[in-house]
Amino acid sequence: MGEIVLYSSLAEAAKNLTNPVVAIGNFDGVHRGHKALIAKVTEMAGELSASPAVLTFEPHPVRYFRPDVPPFRLTTNEQRANLLERYGIEGCAAIPFNADLASLTPEEFVDDILHNGLNASGVVVGEGFVFGKARAGDTDTLTRLCDERGIKTAIVTPVRSGEIISSTKIRDAVREADFDTATHLMGHPFALIGNVVHGAARGRDLGFPTANVDVENELLPPNGIYATWFVDPELGRFPSATYIGTKPTFDGESRSVEAYILDVDSIDLYERHVSLEFVGHVRGDAKFESAEALVEQMQKDVAKARELLGA
Repeated sequence: MGEIVLYSSLAEAAKNLTNPVVAIGNFDGVHRGHKALIAKVTEMAGELSASPAVLTFEPHPVRYFRPDVPPFRLTTNEQRANLLERYGIEGCAAIPFNADLASLTPEEFVDDILHNGLNASGVVVGEGFVFGKARAGDTDTLTRLCDERGIKTAIVTPVRSGEIISSTKIRDAVREADFDTATHLMGHPFALIGNVVHGAARGRDLGFPTANVDVENELLPPNGIYATWFVDPELGRFPSATYIGTKPTFDGESRSVEAYILDVDSIDLYERHVSLEFVGHVRGDAKFESAEALVEQMQKDVAKARELLGA
């Protein structure tokens, strides 16, 4: 399997994908429910000698209709692409969600996007899928319109873990720092990504040198200390304790993300692109009376993080 290719237009996707079988959705988090769609796409693509692909939208339709909604996306485009590739998708068409797209009727959507735009041979969606202007089309509409155009359809039953698995439930778990639930629903750890940048070096002065990560994600867990895995694609995977917060002990104002790597004396990480995989919550953020009191607590935090990581 080759590296996934991202397409920003239908024409580009159609030119490079062979009569694709496409799953339609936002795939935020690429969770276990999404994986069921992807598994059906790869199965159908094999049967039709077609390219397994996904069709998604930028910006997220929620952001288009409600531009003031607080940050909510679980994954960056890079993370989403990497996860889609991991599960067998060859191409991702991320087309603009704009007034023109929002105004399409269900029939126009099937004609302009799927049939004439992508030359799709198959389409896979979940049971609750709705589409077209004013959400006028449902899975029955999609099946009928696709049948008339020779496009095979598959409707996938939602995956449940008690309740239906959804990105919304995962977002709630992340906001509550419940990473057992988030990992269970996603099928992989919730992670933040970004470049390591220079900071104030206060952690080094306290005896806990940290890597300051310029995070690219929208949604961050609450301020506090976390047990994490610090992952560099080239250097490897390290147990770590990660701080998210404003450093109230030092009257800080801006929020930062800093990872202290356990059991590593010296490693040059500046400008490296890394990820932080969240395993457990150690404690909330707090202001301490002195730097000495903070250091004493940090020693306890590292011990707790080590316990949570089994490191």
